[in-house]
Amino acid sequence: MNNVNHPAKVGYLFALLGGTILSFDTVFIRAINFTPEQIAFWRSFSMSLPMIIIIFFSLFRRKNKIKKNQTYSKYFFLASFFYGLSAILFPVSAMTTSIANMLFIISTAPLWAAILSWFVIKEIVSRMTIVAFIISIAGVIVVMYGSNANLSVSFGDITALLTAISMAAAFVTGRISKQDLSLTPSIGAIFSFILLYSYFDINLDISLFNFFLILIEGSVIVFLALTLIAKSSKLIPSSHLGFFLLLEAVFGPIWIWLVFGDSPNNYTLIGGGIILTALIANSLHSIRLLQSETAKR
Repeated sequence: MNNVNHPAKVGYLFALLGGTILSFDTVFIRAINFTPEQIAFWRSFSMSLPMIIIIFFSLFRRKNKIKKNQTYSKYFFLASFFYGLSAILFPVSAMTTSIANMLFIISTAPLWAAILSWFVIKEIVSRMTIVAFIISIAGVIVVMYGSNANLSVSFGDITALLTAISMAAAFVTGRISKQDLSLTPSIGAIFSFILLYSYFDINLDISLFNFFLILIEGSVIVFLALTLIAKSSKLIPSSHLGFFLLLEAVFGPIWIWLVFGDSPNNYTLIGGGIILTALIANSLHSIRLLQSETAKR
């Protein structure tokens, strides 16, 4: 593995791990079964806990302090804002529209990332990425068709669209900054749970079991997944990173089946296979392209 290609390969690996881990999110949202504002608040709260702990210990141990140039970078706060916004919008969408509708709309994230990347940093999208996006959309349509999803536009559909755009904006911000913004999702979660608590009547009286599920979901699953995804945002093109959000459509129904016994139908399996094939093909093509360009130098 040469030095030039190593960062990109690590970026794709981080994105793959992050997207796979994030696919467990809907299982926990369904198990907790709170109102949209409740799940958004508690999810954001638990996501923020690792960062709060890091900040707390950094006050007492100088060697653990976060680098000043990262903490106070405008890109750091901008990425935190977009991740914080998505932390509010995603669970609200999951609770107010069908999962199939939500996954279909969020699958447009690579498109928004490509548009923003081209508009902001003039990053060219390859033909292979465009073809992979079209194939992925076809796969999501297959999943959606099999679930008999409602095609009318709802509030949940709008929040899903804003989630996709927010995540795309966060990816592009990481690409521009060239910095390690892995902690920005947790910082964004601090802002979002404070905002939610200020504007909604949040019920703090929850069961110990639900609180345990919330901690696992936010402080482990979502925190780890978004940290890996944010870390990869500076290593691979934003339009490529958006594809890894589609792993929710591939693995989500499988986890739902294993936990709740809801068997995925043939459409879900076929559509998920199409999405996974497009994602892997695009990633391998991109890595080989980098290797070819490096060999010519």
